[in-house]
Amino acid sequence: MIPSTLTATSGSSPSFGQLRYPKDVAYESYMDYVAFTFYDYKPPFAAETAFGPSAYNASVSSLGSSKGSILLYMPEDVEGEYGASWQDMNLSNMARGALGTFGAAAGGSSFVDGIGGAIKRASDTLGQVGANMLDGTIAANVLTDALGKANFGSLTVDDVFASTTGQVLNPNTEVLYKGPKTRNFTLNFKMVPRNAAEATDIKKIIHYFKSATLPRFGSAGDKKNASFIRVPQIVDVTFKQGSSNHPWVNQFKPSAITSLNFSYTPDGAWATLPNGSPVATTMRISFQELKMLYADELSVSGATY
Repeated sequence: MIPSTLTATSGSSPSFGQLRYPKDVAYESYMDYVAFTFYDYKPPFAAETAFGPSAYNASVSSLGSSKGSILLYMPEDVEGEYGASWQDMNLSNMARGALGTFGAAAGGSSFVDGIGGAIKRASDTLGQVGANMLDGTIAANVLTDALGKANFGSLTVDDVFASTTGQVLNPNTEVLYKGPKTRNFTLNFKMVPRNAAEATDIKKIIHYFKSATLPRFGSAGDKKNASFIRVPQIVDVTFKQGSSNHPWVNQFKPSAITSLNFSYTPDGAWATLPNGSPVATTMRISFQELKMLYADELSVSGATY
């Protein structure tokens, strides 16, 4: 059941205003804290969009009106992680020569203008290298194939050379960039209610994080349409210093909740207040950014990604 503080509008998820823990702290005045602002998910390709200089940037203003926000104290595990995907690749002499020829041909002018000549020169190089391929390599390939078909083992060309000549083919290993990685981050909180009102707010905070993690039943236009479910909400996680973004802590683009864990016995024993509320609750939330981060977006003069 949705708490009474949450109100739903047609075709959208419930709104709830603002919740905070501790309940009576004036975070916006002077303190460091983290703000979670919730939005309905907007499909990135629901309408045709033009690619421009800012196409890579996820603007919070484009997400529409927020469904509510939760303010929590600054957690102890505030970290920043950046990564990229690199992979080593072995290139034969034939491939290395063709790639070198392609790069030389395409680099002389704009890529579009030079690509035709680059492909032709790379093809010519492949033909020349193939014509000049060592007889030993051809023989090793033939032998490897024959042994495999005869079920004498799964030998490779390198196995043949190593066992007969004490050498292997030069792998010509290069480490190549495969692409960026989206950032993932996890925040942990421990909430200990000091009174019944704060215990109620903690229950509401937990409920809304659950609601934002799970999909909603039915299609956007028909809640009874069992053929579809609606994508969960997304969250703008912002580290704040008073009313401004924190200038020293890395910020994140709008993110999805990928994992949500609670413990109602963080101290190893079940204990409750007179109203039945656990005396302490821990919450572990894992997020994944929805947009890639580029070096162009980094800044050292203010709040930075």
